[in-house]
Amino acid sequence: MKKSYISKYIIGAGMFILASCKVGGDLNVNPNQSPNAQTGYLLTSALQYLGGVNGAGATTNINAFTGELYSQYLAETFYTNESQFSLKQYDYQGYYTGPLEDLKTLIQFNTDPAKKSLQSTIKFGSNANQIAAARILRAFIYLTITDRWGDIPYSQALNGVSGLTPAFDAQKDVYAALMKELDEAQAQFDGGAALSNDILFGGDATKWKHWANSLHAVMALRLSKADPATGKTEYAKAVAGGLMTSNDDNAVYDYLAIQTNENPYYTNYRSRYDYAVSSLVVNTLSDLKDPRLPVYAAQTASKTYVGLPYGTFGDALGNYNKGTRSKPGNVSLIGLAVSGQASPTVWTSYAQIMFTQAEAAHLNWIAGGDGAAADFYNKGIAASLEQNGVSSADESAYLAQASVKFSAATAMNQIMTQKWIAGFLGNGWESWAEYRRTGLPKLLDPVPGSLSPDQKIPRRQQYPQTENDLNKANYNAVIARQGPDALNTRVYWDKQ
Repeated sequence: MKKSYISKYIIGAGMFILASCKVGGDLNVNPNQSPNAQTGYLLTSALQYLGGVNGAGATTNINAFTGELYSQYLAETFYTNESQFSLKQYDYQGYYTGPLEDLKTLIQFNTDPAKKSLQSTIKFGSNANQIAAARILRAFIYLTITDRWGDIPYSQALNGVSGLTPAFDAQKDVYAALMKELDEAQAQFDGGAALSNDILFGGDATKWKHWANSLHAVMALRLSKADPATGKTEYAKAVAGGLMTSNDDNAVYDYLAIQTNENPYYTNYRSRYDYAVSSLVVNTLSDLKDPRLPVYAAQTASKTYVGLPYGTFGDALGNYNKGTRSKPGNVSLIGLAVSGQASPTVWTSYAQIMFTQAEAAHLNWIAGGDGAAADFYNKGIAASLEQNGVSSADESAYLAQASVKFSAATAMNQIMTQKWIAGFLGNGWESWAEYRRTGLPKLLDPVPGSLSPDQKIPRRQQYPQTENDLNKANYNAVIARQGPDALNTRVYWDKQ
């Protein structure tokens, strides 16, 4: 019976295909689906991918485990592959085939004269506003990719079947193009119908502009050692455009109290408990009497805060009991406030931009010197404390401590340490990039037992194997220019 049923199904399917061909039907066209994109959903899809839903992998979302591990915010409790750097090749294809392709389509529909006035397009905001937001988000994605891999497919990317083997653009050129893109995009908002389906800024064009200029400032400062003259010029452009002005401007991805769009750390803690807070985080915050410690870390069974030393592996892991949320062990799990089901993650924060301003003032890229640097530094700390629910009284007491007060003699260490603290479980890729740029704060480097060259923290990630297999000529060209496709090859701006 079963064999007969399958045969009949195949014959029936064949007859249907023949019938469809005879009447001129196209099996590749769904008669129940519009051929026109719903552009607002494309923006939502791109944002959700970066948040780690819609099938996004655990290494491509912005607060990915790998980025947080490279920045030593967390330590692995059992599988130590990534904290030991045994995983070298990471695939960026998902960025290109997912959010970047979505944003390309969004821009095309808002540009094409035949599609830009369709109801399925204009109901999600004015053409200019949609294009501007898409360009800014696209630049953010490319910034993440280039900071992870260095030289990347950019100018020849996203060209469909006509561009299956794109060349790699030098990171210097990618940075220049992205800063130009951000500058143009933030000026493109036209005051027309606001964005809808915007789950990042709720359709607020001013917040999109502030984010664009703040990303521009971050990129400019990244050139502080590679090309300080260009960096200073570009930084001035970003400031003139208008940076973030308060925590209300934070680029916040809000997770939901539903399993299909929940915080990835909550998902991990359903049963696996792969991560504990690192001893570097716990010890740094304990030494500074930092009121963010009970926010970032959960108490152990003995009602204390104890971090897991980063890079602990093998038999040494037997000394640590990670426990569970309901039955804590002897190391601190991630605090529920930042790893709850609906706990948000902040991709770019006002605090981060204040610390960027503090460093710029210290470098004399903006007016005010170390006096201004101290003011921006204090504002950055205050913003992070507020973001994490710390009271104004505790904020004042924290800032009054001698160990926290700004000193020009130790300015860079203080700025970068507080910037690192503020970035906990936010954009780990950004914190890793800032460590590579400055060497601050002092992370465990080398990592004993790790599998990277000299056991050092990686300076980049290796290209996916598909580039070597399917794009050989361009792959050979990029490693000839940039250096070996290895973890210790430095990207353009990495001069530390």
